[in-house]
Amino acid sequence: MTEAAVPEEYSVIQFPKGQYLVIQGEGKTADELSSSLTGIAFGQVLPAADKFAYVGGPNATVEKGRRDGPVYGEMWIPVVPK
Repeated sequence: MTEAAVPEEYSVIQFPKGQYLVIQGEGKTADELSSSLTGIAFGQVLPAADKFAYVGGPNATVEKGRRDGPVYGEMWIPVVPK
């Protein structure tokens, strides 16, 4: 971790070391991307998981860029083995 100052409009979130479920997707907007990834993660993947469990936040949606218009990115969710 760096000691550099963070501009006021940003906040620092420290992610604990460990395993993460990473889900990729895209949406027309950043909000649509986040909503889609949240639905997939908490509505489909985590309820069906039999080898790992959600442990609580912090979760993050990471916008990686645009592909001919749509925003693409990932959601990172901390998990532990069951």
